[in-house]
Amino acid sequence: MIKIDHVTYRYDEEHTALKDISLEINKGEMLAIVGHNGSGKSTLAKHLNALLLPTAGHVTVEGMDTAVEGNTLNIRKKVGMVFQNPDNQIVTTIVEEDVAFGPENLGVHPEEIRRRVNESLKAVGMEAYARSAPHMLSGGQKQRIAIAGMLAMEPEVLVLDEATAMLDPQGRRDVLDIVGRLNRERGMTVVMITQYMEEALAADRVIVMADGMLIAQGTPREVFSRGRELRANGLDLPPIAMLRDKLIDGGMNIPADVITAEELAEAICPLK
Repeated sequence: MIKIDHVTYRYDEEHTALKDISLEINKGEMLAIVGHNGSGKSTLAKHLNALLLPTAGHVTVEGMDTAVEGNTLNIRKKVGMVFQNPDNQIVTTIVEEDVAFGPENLGVHPEEIRRRVNESLKAVGMEAYARSAPHMLSGGQKQRIAIAGMLAMEPEVLVLDEATAMLDPQGRRDVLDIVGRLNRERGMTVVMITQYMEEALAADRVIVMADGMLIAQGTPREVFSRGRELRANGLDLPPIAMLRDKLIDGGMNIPADVITAEELAEAICPLK
């Protein structure tokens, strides 16, 4: 779906945010890109729909090079982005009008816009708030509206750039439930940029970045079994993986690839 081929990005001569990154994002997968602040993960996200263009290398979306200006509109139709602060994406004073904003700018027929707005609000569980004022909603509800606005444009890829960072735990769970359902039921390709390692457990594949480089990738189990290596790069682990490593360091014979509470309980019980 998306190919990142030896991409380097420099903000200026002294600051290189991405260093020779190569990566393929497959159609229909849920991919998590994790890393500490300043690792380059958000810069990489902005390359996926031509918000940023590589200093060197190429990014292609279904064969369309993001550096070719004539491809930009079609690329952004295919790849929708939801950012950290939903207030920066809400542009009208009525929820349904905000969700309709994107399709209207694409020249979609009014009857089709109505269908898309209704379906998008239903997909995120916000149909009851169609006539509400966005500024009266909670942070989690605003983020749902931002996602609905992207869905109304019917992208094939949804990129969430730290989209849960400003939400409380319940709001984060709600947003993750929505994008997980979109991935499973609609086959939508989802790319989650996050610093919350536990969010990556739901992904098919995890990419770990540090200092502008890709340092690890694999399934959540493969990546989070490398606890010492991740911590050496300033990264936290999901809470269960952290507890697992502490128990192993304390002498308990527990498999190094345990990543869920259920697995940890099953590993501990026979040791009693």
